[in-house]
Amino acid sequence: MYIPSQMKKKIADTFYDKTISVLATVTTTDVEGGIVSKGFGETSTFKGNVNFSNNKLIKEEYGLDYDINISITTDYNNLSLHNFIGYEGKVYEVTDILPFDSHILIVGVTSGNYND
Repeated sequence: MYIPSQMKKKIADTFYDKTISVLATVTTTDVEGGIVSKGFGETSTFKGNVNFSNNKLIKEEYGLDYDINISITTDYNNLSLHNFIGYEGKVYEVTDILPFDSHILIVGVTSGNYND
């Protein structure tokens, strides 16, 4: 079914009310030239609808064989598998990016806290 872009915008404006951070590993070089990881830094943000309660249903519907810790519906499409995202101080690794109605379903697993 064709969904007009104006309708997609209305969906985004109405339901995508949470801010999710796109993260990158922050590294520095020590005096000996070795790379030292310093956690994560925010590179950008996007809006989405974050859900923690329907993960079992998503796992069953899509036939995923691992436990999901976060699911996000959004129209943001600049993520790749194994990217890191942050929400409410926790870091999640993106494990799947799936088409979902007129938008995208991003699922991920917990990967620690921002400053671990």
